[in-house]
Amino acid sequence: MAGLVEMIVNNPAIIKTIARQVGIDENSANDIISKLAPILIGGAKSNFQSDKDSTELIKKIESNNYADMFDKPEEAVKQDNLKEVGDDILAQLTGSKDNSREVAKHVENETGVSSSIIKSILPMLAPMIIGALTKSSSASTNVSNPSQAQEGSFDMTAMFVELIDQDNDGSVIDDVMGMASKFIFS
Repeated sequence: MAGLVEMIVNNPAIIKTIARQVGIDENSANDIISKLAPILIGGAKSNFQSDKDSTELIKKIESNNYADMFDKPEEAVKQDNLKEVGDDILAQLTGSKDNSREVAKHVENETGVSSSIIKSILPMLAPMIIGALTKSSSASTNVSNPSQAQEGSFDMTAMFVELIDQDNDGSVIDDVMGMASKFIFS
């Protein structure tokens, strides 16, 4: 998971775009994103590993080009449907609006930035998280469409879990930083 978090946190275009969009400085945006990224990536892993069917998330990944949102966040935030797309992905990653609110409160306590600002960042960041995951899976399979690399959503799910669980212990708890893991699918 560390590699995926670094892809996001080390992408200055994401930091600048989100900071500009919500009206905060880049250091605050970077701090918030560094707290949110592992939580949302952990949510993706939880979705893929849970008893819940992850087919809906896999279909969303296959039917949209989230890698473009990751590569060109300044263009992504201009899309008319970004909030809808982001909320849809966010629901898959956190399980519910209540969990998203809890994540925002948790990050507010850690950063001192208002949870209302954090709640406005979440739907912008969620598709970019999936974009980073998609890019990582594409790079690891050397194809432009990860769904072509594996047959069936089970194999794709296993591939995503493997990318996220870099220490290969199968545990979400130690991969998701600190207490934030309690908010994912609780």
